[in-house]
Amino acid sequence: MKNDIPKKIIDITGVELTPCEPDVCLGNGEHGFECCCDECDYYLLCFPEFDPKSKKNNKTKTPHTLL
Repeated sequence: MKNDIPKKIIDITGVELTPCEPDVCLGNGEHGFECCCDECDYYLLCFPEFDPKSKKNNKTKTPHTLL
């Protein structure tokens, strides 16, 4: 799966995104640019608890409820 993920992506706003590396990604909202996470195709891969191979992605003890 990692082989299919590009190392860098240019967002429509021109911000350089780094998929799967949220600490250094310029689009994470902490580097002076607006947060671009919602528009990123690889958004969920920035979370270590997300396993793309598993059908059960919620690994928290208490499942989230929709209000």
